[in-house]
Amino acid sequence: MSEPIENLVGRAQALRGAGRIAEAIDVWRNVVARAPDTLTYQHDLAAALGDAGQNADAADIAGKAIAKGLDRPETYLVYARALAGIFDLTRAEKAYHTALSKRPDDPIVHRELAQSVWMRTGDAALAEKALVAAIQQQPANLALQIMRAEIKGQMGDSQSQFKLLNDLAVSTGRHPQICYFAARAALACKKFPEALEFSKLGADAAPDQDDVVAVYVTALLANGDASGALHVLDRLRGRQPANQYFIALQATAWRMSDDERYHAVFDYDAMTYAAPLDTPPGWSGLDAYLKELAQALTETHCYREHPFFMSVRHGSQIASITKSENPAMRAFAIAIRGPIETYIDRLGKGDDPLRSRLTGGFQLLDAWSVLLPPNGFHVNHVHPAGWLSSACHIRPPDEDTENPKAGWLKFGEPGCATAPALAAERFIKPEAGQMVIFPSYMWHGTETFSKGSERLTVAADLAPA
Repeated sequence: MSEPIENLVGRAQALRGAGRIAEAIDVWRNVVARAPDTLTYQHDLAAALGDAGQNADAADIAGKAIAKGLDRPETYLVYARALAGIFDLTRAEKAYHTALSKRPDDPIVHRELAQSVWMRTGDAALAEKALVAAIQQQPANLALQIMRAEIKGQMGDSQSQFKLLNDLAVSTGRHPQICYFAARAALACKKFPEALEFSKLGADAAPDQDDVVAVYVTALLANGDASGALHVLDRLRGRQPANQYFIALQATAWRMSDDERYHAVFDYDAMTYAAPLDTPPGWSGLDAYLKELAQALTETHCYREHPFFMSVRHGSQIASITKSENPAMRAFAIAIRGPIETYIDRLGKGDDPLRSRLTGGFQLLDAWSVLLPPNGFHVNHVHPAGWLSSACHIRPPDEDTENPKAGWLKFGEPGCATAPALAAERFIKPEAGQMVIFPSYMWHGTETFSKGSERLTVAADLAPA
């Protein structure tokens, strides 16, 4: 006797919710085969395929469901994301517009549409055109106004971002949610007293929302109050001990306080490691592999500008390269095994946030590629959900005699403002085929470069097995 289909649906939903996407896809395929005329099941299958990075299949299934009459904004969003994942940007943006025609006040769809247009064209006014029109139709919609301000900041206009949010805070009587966003904008504009005022209002109103409280911490650091930041960070670390961003903030406060505990967490000699990639099976040597990988990545990079809410500025970023159908891109997961295993073996045991999570193995969470032209760069950042992170230089920029560290990887300079300002402590020169491995909580970024060739890299995040 066949299992009731409602049981299969419940199991598929539970598997997807637990992050067991491959298993969820198998169950959803069974559900669709059992009930081919229920178009919502096809939507669910397409959404799971999109989660797995199987964008071509997701676009095919979502597109067919739409053609059969599934006319929901959620399905157009799944379709748009899948099309963007296969770089069919014209059709993706059309699908985003269709989703907005059915739900014009959806800030998430507005954000993704604006990001697609921005990455494709670099035209800020064009990127926010649909959102501006929606706000004109719904001037009292705070979510849309917040989203517009956030998007302006992501496109490099932090002054307009702050003005919009400051005006919103005043007009709403300093609503705590608005204050949270206004504090972030104030930090971006280096308006540190305003950031502290806004962030405290937000944190006092939402003491259990860690992202809100973390903004208060960064405002304290920007205003030179390391002691106050550490007091708040004790609670954040207690609630999320593996959050790499919170570890970085705590270490930064220790450094500002000349606390020796900082050096145990930012131990560059023991915790940063550079080694060449392994040559994956199927290539005669590392040079041959790098040549094919560089060609595949370069052909894939199709954007003029950076994505929102990422570390790259004025460059192209491609997600999840190991899920690509290209053999060289998929093989990157194999090429990193040797260096990662060596790094783990040489760490030794310890109770610090890095070594305390050692299990003897690792799993790849994601790998992505960044192409930086001259004057492109990475802001200093960490990877909050990781454990180990890496940067592999596939094609380093040309050397610049006037700027010897141009394009180099740097560590230790915080991605948040501090008083006093803290400089980078370690630099690593990029070498073709060399993978640099480090804790995900370790601040890292790039030195700017203005001459010569593009800088092509692949980055990855890993978790304990």
